[in-house]
Amino acid sequence: MQVNQLKKCALALALSNVILGAHAQTLEEVVVTAQHREENLQDVPIAITAIGSEELRTADISDLNAISVRTPGFSMGTFTPAQPQLFIRGVGSNADGAAEDQSVVLFLDGVYVGRTAGQAFDLFDLERIEILRGPQGTLYGKNAAGGAINVVSQKPSETLTGAVELSAGDMGYFSTRGKVSGPLSDTLFGKISFSYKERDGYVDSLVANIDDYNAFETQGIRAQLMGRPSDTMEWLLTVDYSDDSRTGPGRSVGSEFLQATIAGLGGFKPGFYQNMLEKTPNSEVDSQGISLQMDWDLGGGTLTSITAYREANAQVLDISFGVAFPYLGLGSLDNAVDESSQQFSQELRYATDIGDNVFLQTGFYFLNEDVDRLESLDIVCGNLCAGFSNNFFNANNPLPLFGSADQTNETNSYGIFAQAVWSANDRTDVTVGARYTRERKEATNVGIPDGAFAILAPYDVKIDESWGAFTPKAAVNYQLTDDLMAYASVSTGFKSGGFQGLAPTGIAASTAFDEETVTTYELGLKGTLLENSLRFNAAAFSSQYDDLQVLVLTVQPSGLPGPQLTANAGEAEIQGLELEAQWQVNSVLQLAATYAYLDTEYTQLDNDLAVNEGNVLRNAPENAYSLSAIVNYPLASGAAINARADFSHKDDAYQDIPNQEAAKMIEYDVLNLRASYVAPGAQWEVAAWVKNATDEEYLLHNSVLNPGLAQLPLPAAPRTAGITATWNFGD
Repeated sequence: MQVNQLKKCALALALSNVILGAHAQTLEEVVVTAQHREENLQDVPIAITAIGSEELRTADISDLNAISVRTPGFSMGTFTPAQPQLFIRGVGSNADGAAEDQSVVLFLDGVYVGRTAGQAFDLFDLERIEILRGPQGTLYGKNAAGGAINVVSQKPSETLTGAVELSAGDMGYFSTRGKVSGPLSDTLFGKISFSYKERDGYVDSLVANIDDYNAFETQGIRAQLMGRPSDTMEWLLTVDYSDDSRTGPGRSVGSEFLQATIAGLGGFKPGFYQNMLEKTPNSEVDSQGISLQMDWDLGGGTLTSITAYREANAQVLDISFGVAFPYLGLGSLDNAVDESSQQFSQELRYATDIGDNVFLQTGFYFLNEDVDRLESLDIVCGNLCAGFSNNFFNANNPLPLFGSADQTNETNSYGIFAQAVWSANDRTDVTVGARYTRERKEATNVGIPDGAFAILAPYDVKIDESWGAFTPKAAVNYQLTDDLMAYASVSTGFKSGGFQGLAPTGIAASTAFDEETVTTYELGLKGTLLENSLRFNAAAFSSQYDDLQVLVLTVQPSGLPGPQLTANAGEAEIQGLELEAQWQVNSVLQLAATYAYLDTEYTQLDNDLAVNEGNVLRNAPENAYSLSAIVNYPLASGAAINARADFSHKDDAYQDIPNQEAAKMIEYDVLNLRASYVAPGAQWEVAAWVKNATDEEYLLHNSVLNPGLAQLPLPAAPRTAGITATWNFGD
């Protein structure tokens, strides 16, 4: 239904512009720094989605989930606000232990952001976001087996500029953002920007006076100084801070778990935005950092140094299995996490031209990361215990059971890399690169048993392990015509091994899991047509993963669900096709579209996992696409009417290796709308917007604790609407 409506809307817009007799316009060139130098997006032999500052603003892209629906092959879930789960081409990670890493990595102004809690910041004041799909094992290296996300903030400007934005909407939504930037002297420039947002919740309890689940309040600030003391040197100092407070995750009851039982006993069925919690989950996540980038032109080449320090802290209480109903009395499982992390990183790069046809980059990277994480389980046992007769669970022992894992980890990672681009002739470039990475992790883990659910016996372990990998890359791109480029590449990636977080026994806590490796073969086509009014990018790929790290649900001897442990899944194969297109139909109308097809399979699984061979990978919808129609209609007064409609679709996506229906993310369609009046000279703008205009009921995350026992769906927000006013000042 929504697709047909969007098609009718796009057709009407196109016809109206034909009547107006508008003429086609060319698209602006998109410049990216994916290979650590400024290049035209159409010349880079990598599958990249680039989202510029204007689209980030008008589409209100302020978090990673909004990016994922606009990027082919990119999916994500939000287990808790401190644990976004990023998956590109079916590869990512749900693990969150102190010694566990992600397969898709995020860089903020060139700085690696290690912990997922550090990625939970508001996206504002950005120049662009670049999503690099597939392994980035040469120039990025550390754990970028699935892909990399580059978040690039706006640098201080050479003239005085600024903006203030205010937004208000239903569900108590309020937001304000602002920035001011300009020269402080002839050689020194500065910028400061801020963001604040708050909104009420949209999930309520049927058994307690709680109706504000998933409310949030976020704030952030970024300050920059840029100096140009000479014609051959530039430095950029950046300081940032963000804080995210939420009443959540506010999960619902779920479509499978206890619905029929509740309906039979109580005569009603909980709604999509209702749960049966008597407690309030909450999260508090803050992150801050400082970085200094220095670029020296040494005559024969450019030396770049990026020195950075970052911290992230998260306190989360997740009512993972909270069903407290007066005449059911099932009990609850409260999962609390208190984590702090600090990281220092140093990168040195040297870029130079060798002769007239070779561009060479070499570099060294070092990272030291310290993580302290206390994860605890508080089991309040009600009538659920009547089904068990062991010493811990029985009808006469409804006392809380408590267990915890106190973890620490120190990672030292070293990398050395080189990549050369040889221009063989006017039409052919050959790229060859390689990186060697070495990581060492030293961890401790102290387990206090809960007796039945996750930690079966006390342990106090200390363990260390090292991993290393050589990750080469080769690519050839050929300019078929002045407007059409084809490329072929083979790239490799590596993600280091690690240790379990919440482990059931000392043996499990002391046993490392192996690194995962990937080799990807890719063919791509990039071009522009219709006098540069139509831009398109296409990529077909095949990936082979060995020892893919996955999260496995365990079952304890009591029959209760155990902790989710990281295991090496054996082998997996992924094939896919990705398409992106942008068409400036005329001076008024622009159309954009993306599409991704994924064919994923676990081809070899070991031991107890073998029964799942042939299943599809987690967070890998078979089909996903987005459509956008953007109108910029000028008025005679010099003002303009702008409007956009953004539609996205994702197929079903499983969330576990067994491909359980109860743990599936159901397919969904979401439509966002925005219309604005822009004053002459773009001095101010007033916009009205509607998100999830069709009021689609869909999930941000879903999982199960154990088949038939507990489903943990996290619903996304229903339809919301509001207005935004923006005032621009300066040059």
